[in-house]
Amino acid sequence: MPVARAIACAAIFAAAGAAQTPATPAFDVASVRAAQAGSGRGGRGMGMLHSANIRVAPGSLTMRGVSFRSLVRWAYKVQDPQVAGPDWIDQQRYDIVAKAPEQATEDQLRVMLQTLLAERFQLAVHHQAKEAQAWVLTVGKNGPKVKESTGEGDAAIEPDLQRMQVAIHRTPMSDLVDLLTQILRAPVIDDTGLKGKYDLTVEMSKYVPDPGTPVDPISTILTAIQQELGLKVESKKTSLDYVVIDKAERNPVEN
Repeated sequence: MPVARAIACAAIFAAAGAAQTPATPAFDVASVRAAQAGSGRGGRGMGMLHSANIRVAPGSLTMRGVSFRSLVRWAYKVQDPQVAGPDWIDQQRYDIVAKAPEQATEDQLRVMLQTLLAERFQLAVHHQAKEAQAWVLTVGKNGPKVKESTGEGDAAIEPDLQRMQVAIHRTPMSDLVDLLTQILRAPVIDDTGLKGKYDLTVEMSKYVPDPGTPVDPISTILTAIQQELGLKVESKKTSLDYVVIDKAERNPVEN
């Protein structure tokens, strides 16, 4: 085969291979802006409230006043302690409104957000597996006491400080796991198998000793979860996936 013809054939095969390479999943349209001061619902340590600022609907993802750590956490489906990066990722907040085909699943939206973060923030990460102490959430031996929600609407949190009670409505286990992660200050692994949205009520006052008696807040919380929700939280050493930020611009390309 003449050299010229061989080169031409190689070029044709290379072009065909490139044409068959699947496109990186991306939103149809997306708006990214730095949020105004005070637009978020608290800083790190308020995981449940951050989850309330992230709304997923068929064909759309809306984030309001969300930290960069939370953007990365949601995109890569990990928890706050599993994201490592510069200090500013907890300080600056952002608003993102993105549209996708209605049939896009939540996992597909997460991959699309990874693409968006790479484009607008020049985000580059690598994954690192590490052994770490974590908490594992499971169903207790007598079964869960949580009630699956039949109502519609967003997740809602109704704290009652006087009665030391928290009522949570239309909430998936992932939100409860986020909250526990912040309270326990360590990753929480959901091993309950509970996939719906639930109505939960936790009454902490039952488990607080008499005034003057030393209180172990972690022990009190774990006891309340087991007694009130029928769920068990145990400490366990396990291998976790950490997302390490290698590069990211604090000021995104807006539109």
